[in-house]
Amino acid sequence: ADPTAEECPAIMGNAGITERFAPMVAHSIHSLTLEDIRHFFKEDATEENGIPTVNMDLTSDSRILPNAPLAGYDDDFSTMSMKTFDLVMRNMNRTGWGITNYNTMDTLTHAFHMAEIWDKSAEQYKMVERLLDPESDLCACVTDIERNNVLNYLNLLAFKIKVPWYYFWKQNSHRTLLRRKSKTIVWR
Repeated sequence: ADPTAEECPAIMGNAGITERFAPMVAHSIHSLTLEDIRHFFKEDATEENGIPTVNMDLTSDSRILPNAPLAGYDDDFSTMSMKTFDLVMRNMNRTGWGITNYNTMDTLTHAFHMAEIWDKSAEQYKMVERLLDPESDLCACVTDIERNNVLNYLNLLAFKIKVPWYYFWKQNSHRTLLRRKSKTIVWR
């Protein structure tokens, strides 16, 4: 039987996994595409890959997609850098796509930042894949994204991407009050 939600924190902790696991994994997968999975992690990954991502279609009611989608990279390019650049440029004027309030340079920077993370993560992934028994309690705990909070953090990221001003306002509402009272900008 799979370990319980109560057992998993100890199992993961004994393996050296900290409380930063869920937010770090959510950040690492939030904009992953099927092409990225195939390039960095698993060449034969399918469209039913089970890796949830943030829906980059901001007009959709679904913030989270259950599977990393095909992004439609142009195969005329041979490097992931150019495929990524092309994807961003093809979508730069598309309303309701990507990250709210990001301009083209922000979007490119984000895409290349994520590729850097995936490149570094690929080495670790291949080692873990080689050493970890897929039937182990540890594997069950780290892949149970509903109970280990990865899905919760992914939903939070999706909300921040779609409605960043609300999150910013909630985080900084006390600063707004300080400014109103003092008539000066206080940024702490």
